[in-house]
Parts: sequence; C-alpha cells; structure tokens
Amino acid sequence: MPDSQSLPHLSLAPAKATLGRSVSDHGAAQIDMLALRAYRLARVQAELRRLDVAGVLLADPVNIRYASGVRNMQNWALHSTYRQAFVPTEGKVVAFEYKGSEHLARDLETVAEVRPAVPLFRAGQRGDLADPRIAAWAAQIAEVSRAAGGNRIAIDRHVDHFSAQALIEAGLTLVPGAKALSAAQSIKSHEEVLCLGSAITVAETAVYRMAQAIEPGRSEIELWSILESTNVTLGGESMDTRLLSSGGRTNPWYQEATDRLLRPGDIVAVDTDMIGPFGYDADISRSFHCGPGRPSGQQQDLYRYAWEQLHHNMALVRPGAAFHELSAASYQLPERYRAQEMAMVWHGVGLYGQWPTIVAKRFYDPAFADQGIIQPGMTLCCESYVGAEGGEEGVKLEQMLLVTETGVELLSSYPFEEALLGREF
Repeated sequence: MPDSQSLPHLSLAPAKATLGRSVSDHGAAQIDMLALRAYRLARVQAELRRLDVAGVLLADPVNIRYASGVRNMQNWALHSTYRQAFVPTEGKVVAFEYKGSEHLARDLETVAEVRPAVPLFRAGQRGDLADPRIAAWAAQIAEVSRAAGGNRIAIDRHVDHFSAQALIEAGLTLVPGAKALSAAQSIKSHEEVLCLGSAITVAETAVYRMAQAIEPGRSEIELWSILESTNVTLGGESMDTRLLSSGGRTNPWYQEATDRLLRPGDIVAVDTDMIGPFGYDADISRSFHCGPGRPSGQQQDLYRYAWEQLHHNMALVRPGAAFHELSAASYQLPERYRAQEMAMVWHGVGLYGQWPTIVAKRFYDPAFADQGIIQPGMTLCCESYVGAEGGEEGVKLEQMLLVTETGVELLSSYPFEEALLGREF
C-alpha cells in the first residue's frame, strides 16, 4: 500500500469508505443513474448560460453521453460524423441518432425528442457544400435552435469546418463550446465518483491479474490482453491506448504493446487508460520487475525517483490552489532524468482524460498553460515517468485523486513494488 505517512494532504480511509473495494458495491443498483444524468445536464446548461447561447450542438460522442446519457456505438462515432445532439440552455435534449437506433435515446428522461441523423460523413465525402443533405441537416439545427430561443449556439470540436459553414449559411451564429464542456465535466458529483470507483476496481483487478502473469517468455500483447479481457468481463467498455512496454522498450515512454517477449530482469511498465463501467476512465500506471532475482540498483533508482516525484506532487494538490502554484512547486528530477520527464504531471479524469492539464515547473509558460483553481469535486491523475535519455529502461507511475472540501482522497490503491523501492523485508 502507498505510505500515507508521506502524504500530508491525503486521507486513505475516507476514500475507502466512499468508494468501497468490490465490483458488486458499484453496480447500477447502487448508483442513482437519474441523479447522475440530471447533474451532468445541469452542469452543461449552467455553462451555456454563461456563454449566453440558445444551446450547444454536440458531435463528440463523449460529450453527447455526458449531456444526455445516450450511449450508442461510442467508439465508432468517434471517427464518423453521424450522431449529434442539441442541448438547449433550458429544457431537454434533441438527439439526432443513427437511423434504426433511435430507440436507444427515446426513453431517457433527459431527451425531449429523437430524430434520425443525417449521414453527414457520407455527404461530406463528396466535398460539396451544396449537397442537399448538408443543407437539410443545417436547417434542422437552425429550427431547434430557434425553438430554444435564438440563433446563437455553441459547437463542440467535433463539428467539422464544412458542417459549421452550412450552419452559418442557415443563419446561425457559432461560438466555441469546447471550453464550456470541459469546465462542466471537471467537477464530479457523488454518483460520478462512484462510477469512477467502479472503473478503478476493475482496473486494479486487471493490473493484479496481469502482474501475476509476468514471467520470462510472455509477450507484451499477451499481458495487455489480460487487461482488456478483464475490463470487458467485469463490465468495462474499451481501452484508450495500449501503453504497455518491457525492458528497453520502456525507454522512452509512450510505446504500445508488441509481440516482444519478456526477459529475466526486465522492467514492465503499464498505463491502463481503461474506459471501465459506466464509461468512466480508470487511468493508473504501475511498473513491475520480471524475475527471477532482485531488481538492479539502477532499476531501484528509477523507481524511487518516480515514487518520490509522484508523492511530492500529490501532496501539493489542495482545494484553492492555483494551477500555476502546483507547477511552481512541482518536483524537480535530477538533471540526468530531465530530458525525458513528463510535461503533464497532473490532468483531469472523468469519461476520458480531461481538463485541466497542469505541467511541471520547467514546462510552464503562462501564455499557453491552463489557468484555474483546484476545486472540490475535481478528479485528477498525478503521474511520473523517469528514464534517462539513451538509458536502458524507464519507470511509469500514476495515481487518481479526488479533491474534497478539506483536502484530497486517494482513489486508486494498487500497491507499489517494495522490491523496486528497495525496502522489502
């Protein structure tokens, strides 16, 4: 278990009391899905009022799901332009769904009306703004916008250039909505925290099973398949990445699983990036030693610096702290490890890796950095990577945190490796 003595702002017991530790504790029967959807829609609409718009047009399926609760072929919808939703500033959502699947949205209390979607990705392939399907779609959006109170609407980042041009030609004024959607999703309700707890339970179970399978001769892909199959079996949905590497492939970071076979003495590093039950992201990282034998002194050095950076930076998180204050006080790795250190050492997490992005001290530039205040209800990942440029291996560690009114609760609890810390008995 993590050493709570070294974390002055972290309280492990309240997190366990809030979240529990079994999959059964976090089933749909224990989570008020009506309250979950009502909270999320209200968060979006509060941001729309600040923008002074009639509503927002969403094409990103994650945003659609957040605002309405409609889940419909989410991964496929990420690379097509078929589904949209119009969220009015007051009232319920108008969902534009893949023809034949309208029933998936029809009975949701957040949705006022379901219409078959216009196949924009097929129309757009022709590259012709005069395509009658695009004009007909834009006319529908203009109609629901005016019914909601005006011609000024926000759009998210998945509304493409040509669709936006058609909306303008239909008489609408467009404003960017991505920042508003990010702000809405940054503060979690009690139900969302329970959803995250369910996802973390699945992820930690998957990491445990994977760790038990680490031995010479196993392939990286074989280990990754344990993570993915556990996630699906226990009610999870998908994997955002395949960040698992071993031996020399742990340096530099961001290398995805291959057919490389583990060798005795390898480091194995993994970042789960797991979209678990209810669509929530469990984003934790751990590094392991493949036996037989003990980790080398160099491996222990890498691990201890990653552990120290992680725990130092976690202890900085507190309600009311400005993002730039965290950056200024962030842990400084020794010079030999700085060339490959992670810029993003804190980031938001919810239905995916979210705003804010908070960078380490030497990467901070006020002209480009996210600005804001740590607030109760934020859920953050804190992460570290340590590996020398040109070095043999690297170590990746990451934890998930919940900001409370009085401090921080640790959401992830998978133990660290005592042998790699050099303190096993």
